[in-house]
Amino acid sequence: MNLAWVVAVAIALGADAFSLSLAIGLAGIRKSMVLRLSFVVAVFHVIMPLSGMILGQASGSILGHYASGIGALVLIGLGGRMVYKVYRPTIERYPLGEARKALFQSNLSTNTSLSGFGIYVLAASVSLDALSVGFSLGTIRADLLISVLIIGVIAGLMTGIGLVLGRVMGTRLGDKAELLGGLALLLIGVKLLF
Repeated sequence: MNLAWVVAVAIALGADAFSLSLAIGLAGIRKSMVLRLSFVVAVFHVIMPLSGMILGQASGSILGHYASGIGALVLIGLGGRMVYKVYRPTIERYPLGEARKALFQSNLSTNTSLSGFGIYVLAASVSLDALSVGFSLGTIRADLLISVLIIGVIAGLMTGIGLVLGRVMGTRLGDKAELLGGLALLLIGVKLLF
């Protein structure tokens, strides 16, 4: 897999982190937390695909020629899910009492959920797709070190950019980024199949 495809996959993976960071930026975040969250997301976007790639390479040697097809199908599935989420978002429902209580709490801050262990949970949640993509990259024998470093750096940059843009522009870009990321994964998966 050449460098352009790895960058395309990295940008597609970073779309989740970008769209979430837009929302966090809109709610308000300290400058020091922007750097910290971007770094933690970048580290998780190195660890998760690295783990997936190791598993993918192991299964690639076991499954042989079929492994690359399975990896391509995983990419197609992830891309399809991202596109589906844009057009069919999940609707959260809360009891009226809880909604009213949350509405009238004026001291609610985004930074409280990002302190301590919360930042790691957030970073892990936006990098779960990277585990599956790493598996796919491992089945097609992509260069391990270069691929995960590119994925991590791009995810960290997209997170930082999303946090800053969120403060300025709001969440309008989030759905578009996720849609483009999903389409990119779909196209890469289809290309790998043929």
